[in-house]
Amino acid sequence: MNTTGKQEQQRTPRLGSEVRFADGAMAGRVRALNIRDFLVIRGKKRTRRLVIPYTSIEVVGNRVVTLRIKRAEAADRSSRYSPEKENLSKKNFIRELDDRLALDNPERTERIVRIVLYLLSKRLSPEKKKKLKKNLPLGIRSLWAAVEQPGTGQYFTMSDFLIPVRKQGRFQTMEEAFIVTREVFACLQRIMPPEEGLEISRSLPLELKEIWQTANIDPSQMRI
Repeated sequence: MNTTGKQEQQRTPRLGSEVRFADGAMAGRVRALNIRDFLVIRGKKRTRRLVIPYTSIEVVGNRVVTLRIKRAEAADRSSRYSPEKENLSKKNFIRELDDRLALDNPERTERIVRIVLYLLSKRLSPEKKKKLKKNLPLGIRSLWAAVEQPGTGQYFTMSDFLIPVRKQGRFQTMEEAFIVTREVFACLQRIMPPEEGLEISRSLPLELKEIWQTANIDPSQMRI
């Protein structure tokens, strides 16, 4: 029996769960789940953002997550986006994704990234596209600029999105297309501020929103 795995699974909070410090103070609500940490946001006009590692969780309830740390011990961090990510090159981004997908084919991986970005650009509003482009590292902006489409808010079902990914990526099944789409989403989230990722999530239809929101949860499920 893998008790460690069960404990880790039990400490993964749900999106929307209330988060409280050990002293009972309100921290906010869970708005994004990453591989090693999660984003907590409180407030609307004066927004407060905390990025909290899963190791700081004491108890995960049905609706409330209790932390081990007190409010006074928590340091506010506006995002987990670091300046060095600005220097991420297109080549390194493609290489990282290619390694995670175990394709051993950077050209194929780039085609996958391009079709996902292309479809994403057809869905997002001009304002959201402008913000996304601004927050991408310089090396990745060229990928976005090459496929960005005019227009706004085109509706997609999950099939509408995954069928082009399956064809362009030369996959046999929709499940494979789902996996690679989720992994591209995960890589994008790792190079942008979490609040920007949250804005993109809100712009997606429900089925695609679920792919985006779960993209960083379980990397062991993201290989072909």
